[in-house]
Amino acid sequence: MRLDELAKSLGGKVKFFGVYIREAHAEGEDQVIRNLDEDVIFEQPETADERAEVAAACMLRYNFSFPMLLDGMDNDAEHKYQSWPDRLYIISGDGKIAYRGGMGPLYFDVDEFERELNRLAN
Repeated sequence: MRLDELAKSLGGKVKFFGVYIREAHAEGEDQVIRNLDEDVIFEQPETADERAEVAAACMLRYNFSFPMLLDGMDNDAEHKYQSWPDRLYIISGDGKIAYRGGMGPLYFDVDEFERELNRLAN
């Protein structure tokens, strides 16, 4: 996956983290054909341990080289960052938002994210 390639190539300059929020394609909710075809179907986690198990399955499936953090069961990060189902952010060294990408999947622009990363990292 391209995000992992970016994390590896820029790893000396920036820190990458994934934040696992509520399951975007839970059983009985907004399901996608690819998940059905690949039998990647999870119930919406109801506990932090269940969310951690689904996040671990995601990490194994995509073999990310960067750490995955978990949003709390109150979905605080999801709400504050408006990140459902996915979104790219760059947080500056002083903790401020330096880049906020469009909401995925339609406006999930990895090219734009990469340009901003390179601009800010140099």
